[in-house]
Amino acid sequence: MNRPTRFRAALRPFPYLMAVLVVGVITLVLWWLREDLTLANFSLIYIVGTFVVAVWLGTGPSLLAAVLTFVSFNFFLIKPYYTLAVEDPREVIDLLVYLLVAVIAGQLAAYARQQAEAARLNAAEQNVLYTLSSAFNQLTDRASIVQVLQQQLPEFLPVQEVEVLPQTVERPSDANSTTSYLLLQAGQSIYGTLRVTFTAVPTESQMRLLMACTVQAAMALQRIQLTESAQRSQSLEEADRLKTALLRAVSHDLRTPLTIIKTSAENLAELHDRLPQAEQLEMIHSINQEADHLNMLVGNLLDMSRLQAGALRINRHWNALDEVAADVAAHAWKRHQAERLRLDFPDDFPLALFDYGLMLQAVSNLVENALRYEPAASQVVVRGAATAEEVRLLVINHGPTIPKEQKAQVMEPFFRGADGRVGLGLAISKGIVELHHGRLW
Repeated sequence: MNRPTRFRAALRPFPYLMAVLVVGVITLVLWWLREDLTLANFSLIYIVGTFVVAVWLGTGPSLLAAVLTFVSFNFFLIKPYYTLAVEDPREVIDLLVYLLVAVIAGQLAAYARQQAEAARLNAAEQNVLYTLSSAFNQLTDRASIVQVLQQQLPEFLPVQEVEVLPQTVERPSDANSTTSYLLLQAGQSIYGTLRVTFTAVPTESQMRLLMACTVQAAMALQRIQLTESAQRSQSLEEADRLKTALLRAVSHDLRTPLTIIKTSAENLAELHDRLPQAEQLEMIHSINQEADHLNMLVGNLLDMSRLQAGALRINRHWNALDEVAADVAAHAWKRHQAERLRLDFPDDFPLALFDYGLMLQAVSNLVENALRYEPAASQVVVRGAATAEEVRLLVINHGPTIPKEQKAQVMEPFFRGADGRVGLGLAISKGIVELHHGRLW
């Protein structure tokens, strides 16, 4: 706040009128009792009155009270009465000493009052800033920051309107304006202008608190911007990694089935009249099998991109995991034309809350991966187990174990196993299970 504003605040009439009233009441009482009291009694009572005015009303009123008590003391209580003349020269010294003591006592009391008030205001400001900081730390977008400012500032300050302007605005030079403009600036970055309309010309302490709140808001906006930049950078890195892995997959895993399909189709077209029927059926079966593999690989790539982009949504309902396992077993029989899967679920296996379609896909990927390495003469076991806290689905095969050094990597996207295949099924299953707040290991 500028000097004229502080000066006007210091000259508000009410405190000075109250100081005059207090001195007047004390003087009236002492005048009534002046024949029964001594000059020492008068001076002590006046000093106490000046002290009370200083603590209650501040520095300016206490100075006025000291001067008024000095004049009243001389005019009403020291002979000759009702004149400023003094008979005994020693009383002049007493009056001057009284005036000095009254002024010093009043100023010390006023200073103590100012310090106490400053401490109270500082504690209140710290509480306000802590409340705002706690609210800002939970927010993740600019609109929420603006909303908190509009809701909280009227609770701390006498304001009518709070608005955040996207552009910088020149601050008006009129010191009497009730509207303040403050830049939302953190470091070298400016995030707009905070425009606050007060109900009256703001005091220095109110402006100080508003500026501190503005700094908090600017820091929160900077944090949100940095977080968004980091997320965009991470998304770009993930996209680059996905693109690289996709190109790697296209160069091998997609090209291989396409080559087999093309070769088999060309042989059938050129040699169909010379090839035995058994070989033709074998080529047709090979085309069909590789087309299924190609379809599965493309589907997995699309699902993985949706998972990594956070675009996969789940629709939970109460479902039975044993029914999911039964559907997977039926699909496996249709594909392999053999009982490659054995289900082991208790009769009282409980329902669980999950998305049936997504869980079917997750279990299918696990089972297909297990069947790929399962010896031809044995079966993969899908077993259900339940406790009071969770339900579990175990897929058990009898193929080769995963090397220890690869266990942490086998469920990562695009991991290549010993057969050279790009691994996506387990990564997709893990992502689906984690979307349901479960875990896969």
